[in-house]
Formats: sequence, structure tokens, C-alpha cells
Amino acid sequence: MLLFETDDVITERLEQAGAQFGDPQFSLAWNNRNDLDLHVIDPAGNHIWYKQRNSPTGGELDVDANADPLRVTNQPVENIYWPPGSAPEGPYKVYVHHYANHGDRDPTPYTLRITVNGHVREFQGSLKHGEESQRITVDPREVGDWYPLPAERGNWALLVMSGWGAALGLLLALGLRLPQAVFKQVDRAEFRTGRIVLNALAGMILGAIAGFLGQLVFGWLGWLGDDGARLIGLITLGGLLGYGLAHCTPNLPVNPARWAGIVAGALSLWLYGWAVQNYSDATGRWLVAALFGLAIGLMIAIPFWHKHYALLHAGGVVGAQRLDKASRLQTRR
Repeated sequence: MLLFETDDVITERLEQAGAQFGDPQFSLAWNNRNDLDLHVIDPAGNHIWYKQRNSPTGGELDVDANADPLRVTNQPVENIYWPPGSAPEGPYKVYVHHYANHGDRDPTPYTLRITVNGHVREFQGSLKHGEESQRITVDPREVGDWYPLPAERGNWALLVMSGWGAALGLLLALGLRLPQAVFKQVDRAEFRTGRIVLNALAGMILGAIAGFLGQLVFGWLGWLGDDGARLIGLITLGGLLGYGLAHCTPNLPVNPARWAGIVAGALSLWLYGWAVQNYSDATGRWLVAALFGLAIGLMIAIPFWHKHYALLHAGGVVGAQRLDKASRLQTRR
């Protein structure tokens, strides 16, 4: 299980709804009160949907959410499955239909998860009322390149989070350095091409280490529950990321950067959860990355502001356009 991954959310919804787990299994989740319907056509041509819940081949639609407008939920899920070992061989066709709008905004984003032969793949999309998704054809004999199920992933989670951390470290190393080029006070040597490339690579490596260790801590602390383990994992990731970036970003002090990363990590738990519930897992990761960048970036902006303020009170001259309103008012006094 990944530090950033919503697989467990769909599984929790299925368990709460009393769904059965099988092979193959088709599960649909979305995050509003509208009614989306899951359709599967098996290799024998049997069509399973809300008007035909059972197939002669053993397939069953056992969870159908938001069908009754008087009993709706913001965390719906639908599920079609075959008991392991009983499903017919051959290709399956699956699609999603937006059956009814129950007052929430459209288009409605959804996640379709298909589990077959120990492998899983998710498809994202969004539909307006009356629309139908593209039909996906799945042959259980041709899923070798899909993700293995969590129990079979081994070190996959560590590699994925290392890659995410590396990408984040690279982007922040560039994003925290390049805007400083507009300030005349900075050392111009910091913006030579060689220095930028070297420090960007350092940010990528340090980000990968932060992602790896954050995931490792998350895995070790699974006994705390998802939220508890995720909180400590995010704090670890943020603290290490801030500490590492401070060593490859000019004008970024180490301790403030580290604490900014820790605070951003703690806030990320809420931000990520909100994004997953209202939008998507990918949106949550982007927002968390932006929060880390904003928090650590402030540790550069605040010292710059203090330098200007100190220069002003020491009798120096700072252009009025570089001061905020409060500072301009104080100088007039």
C-alpha cells in the first residue's frame, strides 16, 4: 500500500456495502450523489447491469449505489464479480453510464477498477447525465503488464514513492531557485547553467531519498491505522525534503526549511483526504506538492522581506515598490 494511493478507499467502501470479492471483479467508485451505473458483458454475451443483476455464468451485481434518490451517499460504489474459478474464459466488456443526476454538479468523475488473475488496473473518467463511457475490453489472459495486487507488490511501493519524491525534489529545486534570479541581491554565480543543473540533480536525489524513507515509515507504522501512519509518513517526507532542499537552494535556511516541510506534511494529511473525497488521488498528490513548495518557499521570501526591513531601519534605501503597505506607512512616521 502506497503513502499516496486510494486503493484502500474503494476496498473500504466495498466492505462497508457488503460486497463480495471475486475474479474477475469490476468495481466503480465516484464522490457525489449522482447515480452512475456499471455494465459488464461476459464472454457468453450476458449483460449484467441493474436490470439484470445475475448472469447464468455466475456473475453478479451485488452493490448498486444511489439508485434510490431518497437513499443516496457521497461515497458510492458498485460491484460486479464472479466467484474465483467459475468465470467463463474470453474477453469481457465493461462500461459506465450516467443514469441520473440527483442534484450534484456534472460532469461526475469516477474510477473504474478491474481486478483479474492477481492483477489490477484503474481507469478514470467523467460523465454528464445521460452519457456513456467508452467500452473497455478485458481478456484475463492478457493482463500480465497490469499492476500486481498489493499483497504481491513487494518493494514496488518504495520504488513508486521514490520516483514521486524524485520528481517533486527536481521541480522544487528549480522552482525555489529560478524565481530568485529577479532579485539583485542574490549571488549571480548561483544562476549559472552548471550550478542550476547540479543542484537540480541534487534535489532529485534528495527527493527520492525523502520519498523512500517516508514510504518506509508509513509501512512500518501500519498498526497505527491509515491516517496515523500517513500523518507520520508525510511529516517524515516533508521534514527530509525541506532539509535536503536547503542544501541545494540558495537563501534557504536549513532549520526553517525543515520545519516548514514538517508543518506542510501535517497539513497535507487533511488536504490529501479532502482532494480524494472531492476530486481524485492525482489531484491530491498535486495539491500536496504545491503545499510543500509554498511552505518551503516562504522560508526564502520571509528572510528577503526581513532584509529589506532591516535595511530600511538602518538608514538604507529600498524602492517603494519593494515594500508592502504596512512598511510604507511606518516609514512616514
